[in-house]
Amino acid sequence: MKTIRQPYFLLCLALFMLNQLLEWQQLYIRPLYSYLDDLLCLPLSLTIVLAAERAYFLNPAFILPKSHILLAIFLFSIVFELVLPFCSLAYTADFLDVVAYGFGGILYAVLLNNPLQDYSILAD
Repeated sequence: MKTIRQPYFLLCLALFMLNQLLEWQQLYIRPLYSYLDDLLCLPLSLTIVLAAERAYFLNPAFILPKSHILLAIFLFSIVFELVLPFCSLAYTADFLDVVAYGFGGILYAVLLNNPLQDYSILAD
């Protein structure tokens, strides 16, 4: 599907995987270790949602409304910075994570939430 083959999505995915590989090797580079996953989670998650919407409705020009992006920022912030830290000591609330979610939402809106130029998605 062309939506998930966009260069910016692939770059976000590669950065996320590289960061996970570094963490797996116990190489912690701050601030990447602390905030890169939070910055990339919305561009990655929302692009997958967008791909599913386009495939379901057979509409390669579909984009997510700004209200859905704002809702995603709000829900990720509530779940990961309020609910999980309240339920378990394994999680820590961090306001800068919320800032990273916000920047990730902006990154998604500007770079990834665009109609596909090549409508041959229906042939995939």
